[in-house]
Amino acid sequence: MDQKAAANFDPIAKPYRWMEYLTFVRSLERCRNHFVPQLRHCSNALVLGDGDGRFLACLLAANPGLHACAVDTSAAMLRLLDRRATAATSDAHARLRTHHGSALTFDSHRPVDLIVTHFFLDCLTQPEMDSLALRLARSACSPGAVWLISDFRIPAGTMHWPARGIVGLLYLAFRLLTGLRTTELPNHAAALTQAGFTRIAQRLSLGGLLTSELWIGKAAYR
Repeated sequence: MDQKAAANFDPIAKPYRWMEYLTFVRSLERCRNHFVPQLRHCSNALVLGDGDGRFLACLLAANPGLHACAVDTSAAMLRLLDRRATAATSDAHARLRTHHGSALTFDSHRPVDLIVTHFFLDCLTQPEMDSLALRLARSACSPGAVWLISDFRIPAGTMHWPARGIVGLLYLAFRLLTGLRTTELPNHAAALTQAGFTRIAQRLSLGGLLTSELWIGKAAYR
């Protein structure tokens, strides 16, 4: 859960990595990085709410030809992101742009072939999720663009109620720490499907509590 326009994530920027490790060890990190090998063909990425930049640093190092724009409402998170990217790749200053603002209104001004949202969509309401997916499909994505998602989910079966409890506690914690007002996970699958994306790969972990997914857009969206 990395950002939302009305929330303030600056106070947790520095301790965020250790808060994550204390609660989920390396599970969220493995979830973010699982599909990195499949992204080596991408050339222009729009990364929304990457938090402290651990994923983006990994992606830039793994794909030397990639250029990326990172968008976040937290200036403190962006500073950490820039620092980590620079440490990971010597040419990060030429390949990375950052934008301090809301992903809900950001205009990339250039088509991208990769969108990344790791533990960010869980900060959106369903109308915000629907609007974001449709807007990016129409105005930001090149034909056949890939959307990489990692997030929490509520599985069926024996993990259903434990997962609901864990997600509920996370929302409560982030409300107290950042002022985040969202209280339930949006249905990102419905929103992306409506916007013309198709899921082509998925990996579940922690009994289905975590999902990492690859979606692909239409060859042309018009």
